[in-house]
Amino acid sequence: MEFDKTHATDYSKAGGEKKWMWFVAKILTGSPWRALLLALSVCLLCSCSLVRLRQSVKQHNASGVIALKVTNPSSTATNYALALSRNRAGSNEMIGFQVIGPDGFALFLLQLGHTYSVAAFSDQNGNGTYDGGEPAQIVRNIRPTPFAEASNRADILALTLTTKNDLPRGQKIALPRENPKLGEALPVSIGKIANLDEPKFSVEVGEMSMWQPYKFIEQEGFGIYFLEPYSTSKIPVLFVYGIGGSAQDWRTILEKMDRKKYQPWLYQYPTGFHLDKSANALANSLIVLKQRHGFEHMDVVAQSMGGLVARGGIQRAANLAKTNFVAHFISISTPWGGHELAKRGVKYMNYPVPSWQDMVPGSPYQKEILSKPLPAGTRYDLIFSYKSSGGFGLPDENDGVVSVQSQLAPQVQQEAASVFGLHEDHKEILNSDVTLRHIEELLSR
Repeated sequence: MEFDKTHATDYSKAGGEKKWMWFVAKILTGSPWRALLLALSVCLLCSCSLVRLRQSVKQHNASGVIALKVTNPSSTATNYALALSRNRAGSNEMIGFQVIGPDGFALFLLQLGHTYSVAAFSDQNGNGTYDGGEPAQIVRNIRPTPFAEASNRADILALTLTTKNDLPRGQKIALPRENPKLGEALPVSIGKIANLDEPKFSVEVGEMSMWQPYKFIEQEGFGIYFLEPYSTSKIPVLFVYGIGGSAQDWRTILEKMDRKKYQPWLYQYPTGFHLDKSANALANSLIVLKQRHGFEHMDVVAQSMGGLVARGGIQRAANLAKTNFVAHFISISTPWGGHELAKRGVKYMNYPVPSWQDMVPGSPYQKEILSKPLPAGTRYDLIFSYKSSGGFGLPDENDGVVSVQSQLAPQVQQEAASVFGLHEDHKEILNSDVTLRHIEELLSR
C-alpha cells in the first residue's frame, strides 16, 4: 500500500496527529486491503478517534495502582480488601471493595493526588462488614504508583491478617460509602480457564487495548489465562501478542500445536500502557503460577512488541523469584531496535499512546532490557520475517510492519541460540505451518 509522504515534516502538531493515524493502519495489520479499509475508516472518524485517545491517555496519566499481597487469609471465611480515602469533610470513602482470591493478591486502580489507606479482613460471620476482633490489617498513608512514570514500578504491600492489630476490638465498623470517582478494583485473572472465542479475546478488544488502554484495563484488567485445566504432565507455553493484538493472533498455532505435550497460556494486557508496567505485571503473574502449581520449567513465545514485554517479564520474574524457571524464549518479528514510526508518532501527537514512547529507538525501556542478558538457563531463539521492500516510513527490507534491521539487532543476534528467517509478512507469519513446525522443534530442544 502506498502512502503519500510529501511534506510530512511541514505538518502542524494537529495535522501530524491526523496523518499519524495512517501510520498506525500499517502497524496494526499485515493485510494491505485491511490496512486500506482501516485507514479510510480512520480518516472518516479521525476526530472521534483522537478524542478517545486523548481522553484515555489523560486518564492513564492521572491514575496509578496499589498492589497488595495478603497473607494468612482464612480458608473457611471470605476475605476482603478495600482502599479508603478521606474526603474534605473528614469522612472515609471506599474504593474497590473486592474479594481476595486464594493467592492473596488485590489491586486497586486509583486516582493520583490522594493519599489512601488499604485494608483487608476475614469476614468470619459472613455479614460483609468488618467486626472488631476479626482477623484484619490496615496500612495508612499510601500513594499509588503512577502509570505515566515509565520506569516506576509498584511495590507489593504485604498485609498479614491477624487479630493483633490497631483496629477497635469488639466494635462493628460499617463500611463507608463507595466513591467510584476515586478508583476501583483492578480486574486480575491469573490461571483462569477461558475459551478463545470469548469477547475479551476479540480483535476489537485487542485494538482497544492500544487506542484506549485505560478503558481496557478498567474492563479487562490483565492476567494469564489457561485454555484448559492445569496439568502436571504438560509443558506450559505462554503466548504474548504484540501492540494492538489479541489472543486471536495465536489461533492457528494453538489449534495445530501438540496439545498432548503442551498446555498453552495467554497473557492478556493493555498494549497501550508503558511496557515496563506490562512486563512487571507479567513477572508477578508468572511467580504466582509458579508458587501455585510448582512446575519446574515453562516456555514463552512472543510476537512483535510482545517480545519486548516478554523479555522484561522473564528477567524480572527470575530476579524476584531468585531462580529462573523459563527454559525457552522464542521471539517472532520483534522490533528489538525500536520502530521509527513510533518515534514519529511521539513527535507528531500531543497525546501519543504511552507504549509508543517505549518503542522509540533507544528508549530507556529498550536500553534496560538489553543492557543485561536473559537469566542463565533460558535458551533464546530468534525468528524474523521479511517479505516487503520499501514502504512508507520503513527501510527497504521489512515485513510490512517492522524492519529486518530492527528485528536483527546485533545484540540479540549474538545472544540467540538460533536465528531463523521466514519469507512472510508481519501478520501471516503466525498462520504459517512452517512457523509452527519450527516453534515445536525449538521447544523440544
